[in-house]
Amino acid sequence: MRALLERHADLARRRPGEPAINYQREPHIGVTLTWGDLWSRAEEIRTALVRGGARGDRVSALVLADHPDLIPTLLALWQLNSPPVLLDVRWGARLTGSVLAHSTPEFVVEIEPALTVTPTSPPGSTEPPPADAAFIGYTSGSTGDPKAIVFTHERLHAGTLGNASASTRLRGEPPARIARSMRMSGSGVINLHHTWAAVLGACVVVLPELTVSTARDYWSRLESHGIDQMFLVPQLIEVVNRFAADRDTSVPGPLCFTGSAPLSPRTQDRFQRRFGVPLFNAYGLSETMSAAFFGQLGPDGLATNSIGVPERATARLRGADGQVVTGPGTGEIELTGDQIFQGYYRNPSATAETLVQGWLRTGDIAHRDADGFYHLVGRSKDAVMKGSYAIYLNEVEEAICAHPDVLEAAAVGVRLADSTEDIGCLVRLSDAGTATASELTAWLREELGVQRAPCRLVLTSEPLPRGGQDKLDRPAVIARWDALPNVPRSLRGSWAGAGSRS
Repeated sequence: MRALLERHADLARRRPGEPAINYQREPHIGVTLTWGDLWSRAEEIRTALVRGGARGDRVSALVLADHPDLIPTLLALWQLNSPPVLLDVRWGARLTGSVLAHSTPEFVVEIEPALTVTPTSPPGSTEPPPADAAFIGYTSGSTGDPKAIVFTHERLHAGTLGNASASTRLRGEPPARIARSMRMSGSGVINLHHTWAAVLGACVVVLPELTVSTARDYWSRLESHGIDQMFLVPQLIEVVNRFAADRDTSVPGPLCFTGSAPLSPRTQDRFQRRFGVPLFNAYGLSETMSAAFFGQLGPDGLATNSIGVPERATARLRGADGQVVTGPGTGEIELTGDQIFQGYYRNPSATAETLVQGWLRTGDIAHRDADGFYHLVGRSKDAVMKGSYAIYLNEVEEAICAHPDVLEAAAVGVRLADSTEDIGCLVRLSDAGTATASELTAWLREELGVQRAPCRLVLTSEPLPRGGQDKLDRPAVIARWDALPNVPRSLRGSWAGAGSRS
């Protein structure tokens, strides 16, 4: 039914002169596209794509770029029914090649430095696209088990209706201007900004990418551009905490969301107390098309660390014993509803493991309290059994990132010589940080206790590997750890080594 394409066409008809995207990021500062502009430019691009050799009713690929033509190009591909595989320009050649080999698009579209179409398969040699597909996003692609989500118009629209409902409920009225301070890296950035804005009929203001060097003026930029809503991943929330100037709390602040990675209570509390605005802890997966939970407002007018209750989806918990948890309890979150994906692209075995009788097994562990609110505990796949304790990697990462000298950290499950499991940790210090690895390890033992503290901590001067939305790239972190000398091997590396010796 191509609901999102129809939504843009409707906005172009009814509100052609209203701004849809305003660029305040180099090199496109001052460029504003109205809803009418988006649609007319999409038609121009569609003509250019066909002239360049693009065919309709085939899977394409689109190299993402922070460019005014990105959304019109996406609309043009939708008009051709050529849903694109989304390619991050920062992916290496190996990952890009693996994704293209798995998805087999018929052509690749690039926007920069100019609109180009590059055939990758003979015309008509590939299969038609999945029904109602808007685009295809990869959550992994460099292993033998690639996981690609088919974002359909109908299900993505259904999920984004929940986003719009949450915005209106929490703010009291729909936001009119949504800030995007993240780089264009994948489906998450599109859905949490541009798709959300389209369903609301709001304008996306593309601000300078938020980094340590641009963070100081973050709040003044939001205020000067009349921003009503923002979304930042926790890593960038911490950048704001550490490097942004104080906000003028006499001015009403925007509706603030975070998500896509675990949110430390200390990071959230510092943000809220310092800047005087609630920070809502949203939760969702690529498999849910967009966010499904949007946090909870506490009695003090600030947000709690709870992800709240789902806006439109239905949630339940499945305990370690395999039974559905009733009432308060802890277990793996399972979700069902109109926004839940229908399976991984060309990967039926992964689909069968993840989608069971219509319920999405998220792999995330949560506690549901007596009032029915959900609280994330950790990833079931990112846990280490140390003695009789299940220790979540994000728990260690949150603790070490609370140290004033630490800029970022990534924990790794490792196997010791006696075959017991433990934790290693890669840590990057801030520019002013002077702490040593031994000092940080001792500090963590005080913070977490000896049982939960990592057995080995290694300082690195290189930024930690991150993928779309600045999430830690866990496979790349593990590969970096296993390349270090004189450290216990990661759980993956230790098993691989055992196999090679047999």
